[in-house]
Amino acid sequence: MAPPLWTISILTIPGREEHLQRLLQSLRHESSRAVLHIVYNKPIRQELASTERQIMSWAEQRLVEVFFNNGDPSISGGRNFQLNLVKTPLVCFIDDDLTTEGPILDVLEETMQRTPAALIGLPSLSNDTGELFKPRDSTPHIDDGDFRWCTVQGMLAATYTDVLRDVGGFNPRRRFWGEWTELNLRLWRHGLPTGYRMTEPMLRHWEDAPESPTRNLDGRELHILWGIICTALEYDAVDVTDATETFWRLVEERYLSYSFGESLSPRTVLQATLSLVPELSAALSEITTFREEARRHPFKFLPFQPLTQADLNRVLPTARKELGRLRRHIWPARPSVVGNLRRWVRGVLRRSPN
Repeated sequence: MAPPLWTISILTIPGREEHLQRLLQSLRHESSRAVLHIVYNKPIRQELASTERQIMSWAEQRLVEVFFNNGDPSISGGRNFQLNLVKTPLVCFIDDDLTTEGPILDVLEETMQRTPAALIGLPSLSNDTGELFKPRDSTPHIDDGDFRWCTVQGMLAATYTDVLRDVGGFNPRRRFWGEWTELNLRLWRHGLPTGYRMTEPMLRHWEDAPESPTRNLDGRELHILWGIICTALEYDAVDVTDATETFWRLVEERYLSYSFGESLSPRTVLQATLSLVPELSAALSEITTFREEARRHPFKFLPFQPLTQADLNRVLPTARKELGRLRRHIWPARPSVVGNLRRWVRGVLRRSPN
């Protein structure tokens, strides 16, 4: 039997076992298609064996492996830990507060073979309603038939393993916020666009999952503010210009109010910023190195930049070339009957005397 092409990788934490079990049951359609990785993103020193047995009892996959991240348990640290474990050419990251409806890998694989996208998501519905959760219509996008070119905001993200490794994996400075947004931006800047297959929505996002780092993590405002500062510094977006206006408008109108809530004021933002100065000083060398690398990216997209058809047209030749090379390796073309006949005739002619 041929080895699987896919790894399905799930990042989880203690306290979300009920949601993880629900997700694993929904993935039974993929039992023979993928290696399944479950990564506990918390240092766990006790009862590792019993935890592993419990998780494996919930999964019907043929190949299931459970790992414990005892190193950097931030989200970006967990993501890079997930990526380092992957041995298959394709990987699908799925959040543990989702469930799937139907075989997702068939849809993803078909989309990857015909669409030059480096990262592919599927639409998700909110809880048990028909309301679309992601992608949001407010996210800059270009609709192209059943595909929407735009930032893929985690939830489910399928890609070529080597693509993520080639661009450097997940940014370690997006510790608890913005790791997917930054990765999407970096992919576009390398000429590797991202987007959603919009037909057949087969995901549900269950918003009651506890301990969400983006919804109820203590100190969430500091994590988001840290991500904003790193983004501005790493991508030369400190000054407000026509090119960076969208980024700063979102910071002002969405992210600061989302982070600080009713306590938002110039004083609280300044106090929070000052509290981050020691960490910022320690990371400044890495930020500067990254900024110099980013300045050499072939395509100069800026954070949250509105997309145009001209933007897409500029990157598609690069995407077709780079992703086409990977596709030919993963799905080698099968010789047709006509092609075999032509090669046979040419061989006969070469061997025949003049």
